[in-house]
Amino acid sequence: MTDHPVERVLAVAAHADDEILGAGGTLAVHRAAGHPVMLLILSTSGTSRPGTAHDHAQVQAHRTACAQKVADLYGAELALGDLPDNRFDTVPQLRLAQTVEDAVRGWRPTIVYSHSAADLSRDHQLTATAVAAATRPQPGTSVRTVLAWEVRSATEWGIHQPLRPTWFQPLTDDALALRRQALEIYASELRPWPHTRSIKALEHQVRVRGAEVGVDAAEAFDVIRHLPGLTGRPA
Repeated sequence: MTDHPVERVLAVAAHADDEILGAGGTLAVHRAAGHPVMLLILSTSGTSRPGTAHDHAQVQAHRTACAQKVADLYGAELALGDLPDNRFDTVPQLRLAQTVEDAVRGWRPTIVYSHSAADLSRDHQLTATAVAAATRPQPGTSVRTVLAWEVRSATEWGIHQPLRPTWFQPLTDDALALRRQALEIYASELRPWPHTRSIKALEHQVRVRGAEVGVDAAEAFDVIRHLPGLTGRPA
């Protein structure tokens, strides 16, 4: 990650909590550097879970409230989509791509974080495809870097080409603390140890990624595209 003062960040998450599972520490580093951050959450729906319409409405309200609390914690802009949870493949893919394109056009990010197409989750795969479409390297685009994050209980369980991270963001103690606060906001989405989406496993994850590159803690990404030396928004 560069420290250019006009770096603008967009994180595109299929579901509320994916943005923190994938890049919670890295977004905290951006925040500390004064980089404007926008969170695009494509779904806060709970329709994939058993229950009545009233139950689903309560889940959605809770997830929406959590996403807003996290955005406030990071000082980030928040945009919410209305796609159905675990059913992104039931909506026109043009609608999904245009939702991301609208955010890219409006926010003019220089760096975009989102899902890996290697994930087990179909929603994650389709989000990765939509981000690829929305960040095509056309003349005049603001986007210089596109990175795919890993989401525990999705990326490591995928059956496609595994994610092989080549971009590592070292995390400071302050970034780790902010990430932990955000994970606690999403406590209802976490699981008890030894599930890979438990607090303990998530803390081990950043320590292992850090050890892989000789630092105390890090988050890891697959580089989809990077244009070095081209920072800031084009005229």
